[in-house]
Amino acid sequence: MALCSRNIGRHMCMLMRQNFAKSCEKKLNDQINMELKACHQYLAMAYHFDRSDISSPGLHGFFLKSSAEEREHAEKIMKYMNKRGGLIVLSSVPEPQPCFASSLDALKVALKMELEVNRHLLDLHSLAGKESDPNLCDFIEANFLQEQVDGQKILADYICQLEKAQTDVGDYLFDKYMGSGMHSGK
Repeated sequence: MALCSRNIGRHMCMLMRQNFAKSCEKKLNDQINMELKACHQYLAMAYHFDRSDISSPGLHGFFLKSSAEEREHAEKIMKYMNKRGGLIVLSSVPEPQPCFASSLDALKVALKMELEVNRHLLDLHSLAGKESDPNLCDFIEANFLQEQVDGQKILADYICQLEKAQTDVGDYLFDKYMGSGMHSGK
């Protein structure tokens, strides 16, 4: 784990630390890095579907928005870590998958990634409960759990729709439908 060069500032940060277990801090850092990995992957997906030989503006916009949401999640957790007196440790982000055989394949990768992020959040919530940290439990419940379930439902719906329309025309119409706001009331 990286050490802060400003020991005095770090000491002051530790003074306000209360009921924040190191195990929760580590798990939150893992979550931050997982959110940034998802942000990177969604960004790669967005620009894959923006290529001139792919040209799927609906998927481009969907994945671009998803990337921004994942970055917001990481930043929200980082702000929370600072409030609790934790040390933020960012790791290098793995190279995202750059290309996809189809829209359906990309959506399946996205759903798998969201299920992994959700599993990690549930594990974090469970750990916070074991460490008797109601503040962390509340933070996770209020900011992430329902949004994860909603996002998984949307991806599952998109996958279902694309599986029903497995032709080039079906892909085209699906993408056009995405741009018109399927699930816009999210």
